[in-house]
Amino acid sequence: MRCKVSMLLVLLAGSFGMAKAQQHFVIKGKLGHVKEPAKVFIMYRNRYIQTDSAEVKNNEFTLSGAVDLKQRVNIFMRQGGERVNSGRISDQVAIYLEDGVIEVTSPDSLTHAKVGGSQLNKDQQEMVNSVGNLKELQAGIVEKFKNEPDSVKRMQLMDDYKQLDVLLQTNLVGFIQSHPNSLVAMHALKNNFNPTDNVELASSLFNAMSDSVKASSSGEIYKEAIENVFKLGIGKTAPDFAAKDLLGTEKHLSDFRGKYVLLDFWASWCGPCRRESPNLVSSYEKFRNKKFEIISFSVDKEADDWKKAVEKDQYTWTNLVDFIDPNTSVAKLYGVTALPTNFLLDPTGKIIALNLRGEDLEKQLAAILN
Repeated sequence: MRCKVSMLLVLLAGSFGMAKAQQHFVIKGKLGHVKEPAKVFIMYRNRYIQTDSAEVKNNEFTLSGAVDLKQRVNIFMRQGGERVNSGRISDQVAIYLEDGVIEVTSPDSLTHAKVGGSQLNKDQQEMVNSVGNLKELQAGIVEKFKNEPDSVKRMQLMDDYKQLDVLLQTNLVGFIQSHPNSLVAMHALKNNFNPTDNVELASSLFNAMSDSVKASSSGEIYKEAIENVFKLGIGKTAPDFAAKDLLGTEKHLSDFRGKYVLLDFWASWCGPCRRESPNLVSSYEKFRNKKFEIISFSVDKEADDWKKAVEKDQYTWTNLVDFIDPNTSVAKLYGVTALPTNFLLDPTGKIIALNLRGEDLEKQLAAILN
């Protein structure tokens, strides 16, 4: 199973860079069955991160402001006097900040809200409708998978998940192809189609977009990700880098020449990465004495979170991180736009496989090293 986690949202805070003029927005919400006192909160980016909130009165709220760039954000709600920093983030909905009135309606919480009003938010709702409940069904399968001890039933759950993933991607491809002028389509492409998984499909969908969408900041970064895949495809030599391990010792990729190396990009906060951890541990134990090494490269920005995750998931191999500007990071050097992402290198440093997960990783290693 693999759920993509977009790093671009972290790096760009959802900004798209389509227009230079300020976008003046008004968010009008009409909700049902809200337990007052209640508040709706928003965070968005201009030159600096800005926050705002509005009280929900008689099941309605209004938020307004201006942003330098159109951007996708989440608004979230606290009901019944619940503290804003309670840690619960489930009661939220994604919207696009742009010129005009943005409509948010729901029979109860923001979780079940529909959005509309401005064009991007109409597009956003159309995309949500195209996906339906497929992601919720996948989440349910993941929960069953965690608690299912029977290996045969676990394999069936994996097959069910993959079938839903095919349907999900088919629906998203249809939406993207029918909205070549929409930033929402660019967002759907960026967050659901990692170029390292299928660069031909990614290129085809991206090239069909309008020039204005491709020229957005998200479009430019996605284009760079596609170009990086061609630069770092199978048969290409992986670029060398320097980064520090858990003890602060500088390591270079070239230090591992002569071994097969799995270079795996992950983060402590990445659920799909952590779910893959047992597979990495199992593969490492089976092949560590056969000239095989794993380099787990974290994009964490908090050293404690990184170190705790390494210990908890029993990563006994080489663990590296660089707490620097993401624009010059090793993840950027490798064109990583989603987590987890990995590269399998041969003893000369050439890339021989991409994004091997679960049994696929073990099968590839067995074919090479046994």
